[in-house]
Amino acid sequence: MKQAAYDDYLGDSFNANTGTFDANKAEEQVENAKDRFNIILLGATGVGKSSLVNAFFGEDIVKAGVGKPITQHLEKVELKKKGVVLWDSKGIESKNYEKTVQQLKKDIEVSFDKAENINDVPHLGWLCIDASGARIEPRDMELINILKERQIPIVVVFTKVLGNLAGAFVTSAKDEINKHYNVYVADRFAEVNSVEAKITEDFALPVVGLEKLLDLSLDCMPEGKGSAKSALKKAQRVRNQLRLDEMISSAQNKTHIAAAAAGTVGASPIPGSDAPLIAAVQSKLIYEINSEFELDFNTSTSTSIVIGILGVTAVAQVAKAVVSNLLKFVPGAGTLVGGAISASTAIAITEAIGHAYIKVLEQYYDMDSGVVKLPESTATILDVFKTYFSFKR
Repeated sequence: MKQAAYDDYLGDSFNANTGTFDANKAEEQVENAKDRFNIILLGATGVGKSSLVNAFFGEDIVKAGVGKPITQHLEKVELKKKGVVLWDSKGIESKNYEKTVQQLKKDIEVSFDKAENINDVPHLGWLCIDASGARIEPRDMELINILKERQIPIVVVFTKVLGNLAGAFVTSAKDEINKHYNVYVADRFAEVNSVEAKITEDFALPVVGLEKLLDLSLDCMPEGKGSAKSALKKAQRVRNQLRLDEMISSAQNKTHIAAAAAGTVGASPIPGSDAPLIAAVQSKLIYEINSEFELDFNTSTSTSIVIGILGVTAVAQVAKAVVSNLLKFVPGAGTLVGGAISASTAIAITEAIGHAYIKVLEQYYDMDSGVVKLPESTATILDVFKTYFSFKR
């Protein structure tokens, strides 16, 4: 017998026989299904790769992620909550680099050709070159060729660009790269200073070039990689309005999917299970939306919000919290809908919950930092939710 859509949506996060929702499993499902953007960073030691990614993504991305040394010269950093997989080259020195580059090439071939890593293969590569250099190095040309052979789009990033001090080098480096890789690189050069440089007590050179880097990165993403492009828009902290717009759009899509799943609950073979099942779908939706907005609640806070929202909508009641991450659902007495819940009603309520909760998070989105800053009080969050939630039978 084919599973109903709600069953596919919930997976093992809900036990329909006991009416128990497992928040930890739901959160794990959401995290594993999150849109992902994969990038590889290439460049010599000391060119400023870490400063670049931290400025671009708005946090210490290496410390925030789970780093896994693949080889001596290649590290994979996963940031599941952010939807980013970062491949970082290591140990490429200015001298005696030949063996290192050749080994790196072999490491990349082995890592990217493994079937189990197909979802981790980079969508984009950044080659970082220190703009204070005297000339383009042969190693940089070899690194470009590694990405070209893998057919990974590239953006060449000149780092540590301090005003016009590096103008002559950058111009000559571009000319040299274009001489060999004009079609492949396609004029995708970004000149970036990722850390404010204090020159005197009263004067500092600002962070520059990140917006162009973002535009070039988005423009060269391969066709058919829409989810990766969406993940990049949500992960970056360069253009925070773009980030918010993409978060909202993705969360709205998640809401439509959850609503469709809720509408199939009438197919459940378990008598009287419609309200708990719908509540489970709506609970998982809250976790989906939290993930899209990169909210990192502890379990008890997320549970409190879910319980509070269910209390507003009254599709089902929480009989008890078995433990902090397990919720026992029972049909709500005197609910908004009463009795059996039709497909159209289940869809409408779920849509209303999703859109209201998105509006709450949008209201608390800080445009300067690109982060949702919710009040500590769950009651305050729920009061705002009530102002946006609207359902008519």
